[in-house]
Amino acid sequence: MSSLYNFVKRHRRKFVAGGVVVGGAVAAIALLDRHITKVREDERKKQLEIIRKRNHFDSTDSAVAASLKHYFAELKSRIAELHDTSQLKEALRQGPDKEEKIRLWNEMKNLCFGQAVSFIIAEAFLAVLIRVQLNILAGYLYSTATNNNEVDSRLTQKFQEAFLSLANYFVQDGFQEFTDIALLNVKSCVAFIQLQDEIGLDNVENIFSQIQDRILSDYPERNLVLNPGRFLLSSTQSIPSDMTGKERELYKEAISETLEIMESQEVLNLMTRACRRGFSLLIDKIAEPFLQDEEDPSNSDTDISSPQQSDESGTLPDVIQDFVSPCRVQIPLVKILPELSSVLDSEEGESDNSEEWLQCLLESPDLKTLGANVYESFSAVNNLNSNKKSSFSSAAWNFFQNLKLNQND
Repeated sequence: MSSLYNFVKRHRRKFVAGGVVVGGAVAAIALLDRHITKVREDERKKQLEIIRKRNHFDSTDSAVAASLKHYFAELKSRIAELHDTSQLKEALRQGPDKEEKIRLWNEMKNLCFGQAVSFIIAEAFLAVLIRVQLNILAGYLYSTATNNNEVDSRLTQKFQEAFLSLANYFVQDGFQEFTDIALLNVKSCVAFIQLQDEIGLDNVENIFSQIQDRILSDYPERNLVLNPGRFLLSSTQSIPSDMTGKERELYKEAISETLEIMESQEVLNLMTRACRRGFSLLIDKIAEPFLQDEEDPSNSDTDISSPQQSDESGTLPDVIQDFVSPCRVQIPLVKILPELSSVLDSEEGESDNSEEWLQCLLESPDLKTLGANVYESFSAVNNLNSNKKSSFSSAAWNFFQNLKLNQND
């Protein structure tokens, strides 16, 4: 025993140092294990949050699609109602004198072009509005839910219905004013084209391009994109009186931020690209008269049933040599009007002409990116009551910052 005691006494410093090292190692391992566990837990929570956010965004996207389909059909009916040509057609059947007949046909020309322009531009604007509004609301609801914030109590059903009523107001009331402005631009662009003038598909495309440029850039005070509030808010109707003070405050902030986004240069650029795509689809739909005119009756004696008639030298048959691209065909303007008039029609057994435009708006990468940026910006607002700055203003600021970052990338 004494020898063991002497051994410990002689090496006590080593034992103390070894104990410190071992104890430190054990403590370090415990801390490291705790840190790793915490990191894994944080990562797990982060992944769950990403999945939850993704599912919420996907459900919002489904709501956008359902809402757009509903309002798209309603606006389509309004377009047909405000551009009805049945009375003009009936008047033409009565056999009016030459001067009156020309006047009726010119009025028909204006309404046909106006209907096509309204169908493309107004439906595109409606698609942007619905996607922006629903993603603002969804992002804000997600933010308040994840932060357990008192602001959530202000997002009542009454507030949500009032906020989302902008699309309904545009369809029922605002669109009427847009139609009047669009017709003025249409008349100024097609006034110099006579009914008997022969034009090609490229001329039709240029006409639509001129009208689009005027509607989206001229007269800022009555411009659908530069001043959307004129077409979305009633000049006589105020904030719903049955809202509480907090709801009224939040409603004004939500409307203000919606208009700020809708008036942005980014949305104007997006609208321009979307409308160009829409008019391209429209021109494809009205190309049938050019295809029919391409079949020249003077070539009816050509035997097209025997393509092997080419001589042994390899010369192409006359029917192929005489082929003329529809893009080079020109026909009187009056022949195009029936196609423009039937843009909103659908024949039994055939797909609706407007369905392709609706699908284009639903699947547009630009619109989806816009919705994702809006949702991300408004769902990323934390500590909504922690500062004096409006939470909606903070979210709008985040939205424009995200756009700048995306452009830099």
